[in-house]
Amino acid sequence: MTLREQRYQNGMRVPAIAPWTGEAPLPVRVTRRWLAGLGGEGLGYEGELPTDRHRGLLWERVPEADGEGRAQIGLVHGPRRRRAMNHRLCQVCFTPAAAAGEPLMFLVAGSRPITTGDRLTSPPIHAECAEDAVRDCPDLADAYSAAVVDRASSWGVAGLAYQQATLKPLPSRHKTGLTLVSYDASVVELRWILAVREAVTVHGCTPVRLDDLPAESEAAGALRLTPGTGGAQWP
Repeated sequence: MTLREQRYQNGMRVPAIAPWTGEAPLPVRVTRRWLAGLGGEGLGYEGELPTDRHRGLLWERVPEADGEGRAQIGLVHGPRRRRAMNHRLCQVCFTPAAAAGEPLMFLVAGSRPITTGDRLTSPPIHAECAEDAVRDCPDLADAYSAAVVDRASSWGVAGLAYQQATLKPLPSRHKTGLTLVSYDASVVELRWILAVREAVTVHGCTPVRLDDLPAESEAAGALRLTPGTGGAQWP
């Protein structure tokens, strides 16, 4: 995988998953279409492209123009976020968050601890990068939780659920306006979701404080502390 250039703005390192003003979501119109892979009619785009789908699901169409314009700290570029989640990349520096088989660290907004079975939509992160994120990201300014997890398993997506008859988004109970849908959900649910974020479930969670990470990781024996190659909670 080609290493991503580290980008800075006003002396601050820009997280890899942050969007730039040159990457505003493209205006597209949703429509109905036959989805052979999901066995029925579902949500699609007019002029749909192969890159609009991942694992058969329709995804929000966002251009790739990393570094163009100004970084929008606190917002998220969906496709880069998905790649970070799928390939175990640090959300800030975009290098492997841990070697294969080693535990990963996750960081989320809010004071509730990350526990086994939680569904997370934020990719893993290095400890050093987490310190930058806590300092610079407005979502983490008030409270955050971090945990080292033994395993993160692909679970599903967070997205906009559409009403079949009207093709209008359905209301969500979550403050993000998104709905969680498992990859194991009924094909009817999957056909009518516009995915925005990838979601994983975490297992074997050990809550940590960033100040204590060197000691914690030494005891665990595996966590990578610096960038290298080597009920659900979700933000």
